[in-house]
Parts: sequence; structure tokens; C-alpha cells
Amino acid sequence: MTDFDHPPSHPTSPPPSTQASPPPCSDGAALSGRPVPERPGGPLPSDTRKPSDRPESARSGGAGPSPERAAVIAAFHGGLDGPSWRIAGWGSARLQRVRFDALVRTSGYRGGTVLDWGCGPGDLYFFLRSMNLPLAYAGVDIDPRMVELARSRGVPNVELLSPGRAPVGEVDYVFASGIFQFADPADPFYYLDILEHAYDISRLAAAANFLSGQRREEDRAEDELYADPAVLARFAGALTDRWVIDHGYHPAGADFTIALLKQPS
Repeated sequence: MTDFDHPPSHPTSPPPSTQASPPPCSDGAALSGRPVPERPGGPLPSDTRKPSDRPESARSGGAGPSPERAAVIAAFHGGLDGPSWRIAGWGSARLQRVRFDALVRTSGYRGGTVLDWGCGPGDLYFFLRSMNLPLAYAGVDIDPRMVELARSRGVPNVELLSPGRAPVGEVDYVFASGIFQFADPADPFYYLDILEHAYDISRLAAAANFLSGQRREEDRAEDELYADPAVLARFAGALTDRWVIDHGYHPAGADFTIALLKQPS
């Protein structure tokens, strides 16, 4: 394992699946959710229209993770211990910070209300606070262990959401770091719905990172998701004419960040 990899998948984890920690929120405070109907099937790579414009039969399982995905993620993180960056699933503190830098840089972050979608132990909160910008933070995760750990570290407004629920309300920025780690053969394009929902509930920007499809074969894990930046670029263009992809910050081109931007009203 290199320092830009996730720790290896927990040996007791079920076969490949994925999660996106579901979130909230309105102005960094109370979190609530609405049921997300399950939608069978998945779009082809060439079908990069935003999910809400695709036929029902070509849309993935919704913005909230299924119970099966949630169980896989909880099993993975349950096998990790040590510093918070490792519990969150990263191979080093340095590369976790590189990803956080990319999120704030591509989104044009200048302080405000933030939703940390898949907050884990809350490391992004401490990173944002260190920038000395106005911050009203809320984090959500589907893993009770992560929520408990974040709260024990003094991270504010952290809530647990049940699988199959999606956030309501609006925030200035939605950040998602590491929630697209695993591939899901049953729903291979689940991340498109998640990105659209993140964009919909943001006032200024939504940003997320991905393991890159351009990563070297010898540095890949069988159960992880390696996204194609070109597919994400076409998808971003279907949502907004203001978007950024940064594929230049990570060792060996192993990772990239996408930000979907809004013009403030």
C-alpha cells in the first residue's frame, strides 16, 4: 500500500459495494431527511444527462445509500483503528489534507454554512476551522461509530441518518471526501445521483473527490471505484456551466476532485 491509497479493505467486509454517508441540513444546524425511493438499474457511461432527466429505468438507487451499502461501509471502518485519518479510511494524514485542500480550492470556499457529507470522525471540521473563516458546520454519517467519535472530539452538529434517507434544506457548501471509495456492481453509477443532490442543496458549490480511473493498475484494489474524469466532466456540464475538475494535485494521478459551482443569487 502506498501513502496515497486507502487502507486495504477489511477482510471481513462483504463483497464490493458502496456508501455515501447521507446528510442534512439547514444552515449548519438541525438535520432531517426524506425517504428516497429505490430506483433499479443504472445509466450507461455515455448517458451523462443529470439523473433527474434520465428515464426512470436508467437511474440509480437514489441519493441515500441502501442498507446493504451502509453495512459494507460500517464493516470496513469497523476494522480500522489508530489516528482519525486512518479510521476515516485514508492511507496517510498528508494525503487526507491534500484532498481537503482540493475541496476548498476548487469550490472557491470562503467560509459559510457547510455540510460535510460522510463526515467520519470529523477531520474536515478541524481543517476548515483552521482557515479562520466564518464557519457554521454540520456533519452526517450513516455509521454510528463515526458519529460517536466525531462528537467525542468536539465536532458540532453531527447527526446519524438512516440508510435510504436524503438531506433537506440548504447550505452554502457541500463537501464529500472519501464517500465514493467502493464500487457497487449492482448500482455502478450511484455517485451521479449523489452529486446532483449535493449540488441541489448547495447555494454556492458542491465538491467531492474520487479515486481516478487513470490510476495505475498495480495501485488498484479490486473492490474500489475508479471514476472516469471525462464522464464526470460531461455530467457536470449537464448540471451547470460552472464547474472545475482538478486532476493535478495527487501522486501518480491517483485521485481527482470535482466542484459544481453556482452563481450566487
